Amino acid sequence: MVKRILFMLVLLIVVLFGSGCFVSIKQDVDFPAGRFAAAREKISTSERHNPDRVGRVTKMQTLVYDGKSRELVQVAVPMWLVRMALKHEGESQPRQSQDVVGRYIDFDLDHLGNISRLGPGLLVEVEDTEENTHVLIWLE
Repeated sequence: MVKRILFMLVLLIVVLFGSGCFVSIKQDVDFPAGRFAAAREKISTSERHNPDRVGRVTKMQTLVYDGKSRELVQVAVPMWLVRMALKHEGESQPRQSQDVVGRYIDFDLDHLGNISRLGPGLLVEVEDTEENTHVLIWLE
């Protein structure tokens, strides 16, 4: 699952590089905790000032660390591009169950189309200490 996410992020980076997205890839990173702490602090500050998570979302931020390759990837994608990618993905792929941690779940990309309605704040945080992998996704 983590490798799939990393592959999708790398593919997304390649496709979106020319669209004005911010992409940062750092190799040989041993201790990414500072970057994740700074991102969490930014998210917490946003959520403290806007507890109801109302307002316009302009971009999706993603911070991923893979401990095996010791790479830290940060991507900022404008929301218009996220909506366009979700629309394209929904049109080109039939709906199918996804394998998540050995279990299949029914995952519908149509539900992600309204992601900006959540407002600024944390979207997803996953940490796998066994694989030394960390993923943090938030909306600004």
